[in-house]
Amino acid sequence: MDTHERTAGDHGDSRLQMHFDTPVQQFDSSKLGMWIFLGTELLMFGGLFCAYAVYRGNHPEIFAWGSKLLDRQLGAINTLVLITSSFTMAAAVSAAQRGWRWRQVALLFLTLLGACGFLVIKAMEYRPKFEHGLVWGSGFRPDMHYVEAHWRGHDAGHGPEEAEPAEQEAAVSAPAAVDLDRGRKIAYQTCASCHGADLRGMPKNGKDMLTSEFIRNKSDDELLAFLKVGRSPWDPENTTQVQMPPRGGNPTLDDDKLRDVIAFLRLAQESVAAAEADGGADAELAAVLGPPPGEDGAFLPRSVIPPAAQAPSGLVVDALPATSPVPPPPPNAHRFFSVYFLMTGLHAVHVVAGMAIIVWLMLGAALGRYGPAYFTPVDLGGLFWHLVDLIWIFLFPLFYLI
Repeated sequence: MDTHERTAGDHGDSRLQMHFDTPVQQFDSSKLGMWIFLGTELLMFGGLFCAYAVYRGNHPEIFAWGSKLLDRQLGAINTLVLITSSFTMAAAVSAAQRGWRWRQVALLFLTLLGACGFLVIKAMEYRPKFEHGLVWGSGFRPDMHYVEAHWRGHDAGHGPEEAEPAEQEAAVSAPAAVDLDRGRKIAYQTCASCHGADLRGMPKNGKDMLTSEFIRNKSDDELLAFLKVGRSPWDPENTTQVQMPPRGGNPTLDDDKLRDVIAFLRLAQESVAAAEADGGADAELAAVLGPPPGEDGAFLPRSVIPPAAQAPSGLVVDALPATSPVPPPPPNAHRFFSVYFLMTGLHAVHVVAGMAIIVWLMLGAALGRYGPAYFTPVDLGGLFWHLVDLIWIFLFPLFYLI
């Protein structure tokens, strides 16, 4: 055998590959290869950071508007989670170097929990963006009532649905006297498009509003809050899997008009219940519900179909009162969310890849593969996880704080 050929057995360690002379040389080569890989990762994210700089420099108004729709509290919590997981990963490398087998497994498991927690919090932040049309491209169709709530919460330092006590008191101030006739007409104009011409429900669409237990068991204020926000198709309590748009899809309905609808539905439900108890008091019921839809011109089947998007740069959004502190979205506001979802989504993919690496390292550690003589995989896995942490440390201030 040639004297320059060496087998792993020559060094008493089966993990030494034959093309390396010593374990130290193998470790240094492995670490150099990992640094080269991390360099390519930095080049990729560096290009995205350059794109961010260009878009932000050319369209600062887009980022000023869009950044207020991000949840700073969730972003800060995720930053702490990743920093903590980076510490546990470094401790796991130290445990591998010292031969502490089960401490190594425990620390890797804590790192994995941190990664899972990060993704869960990120999903909590992503979900309302999709629910309320705050996405990229032609899908950008913001629900301006949600935007206003989030905007107020951002300025006050609270979450998206919170407001200052004074604002909350104003929101529940005494409503104006209800107009039952106006409520009936609005119900037939707006609600009938999903709940049927007689409000008795439509198959695979809206339910019967005249016998609805949901309406009966809610207070007026609870129903008003529900109508203002609506319900997404994937809400666990949505048994029809059909979207209930905010304000029934008609942004012109203010709180007073919605209270008129609620008052009409209350009276209609009482009349239906009384008619059923009396064996069918049709005359009394007809007097409450009014003439059949269409006979008085109240029912307009297509009046509440939302307008189609004109283009990504000019999508139609719900109107807000002139007193609202929220300015309308600037032109091409969807580009902020394009950059946001691209960069944070790619980072989330790296988190998932890091989780797979951590699981593999946990299995190896549990089998006793790593110790003072061989801990290269744990060390290199730690380097990758630190990169994931480092990238988020840049993403958080760029999108949430600046």
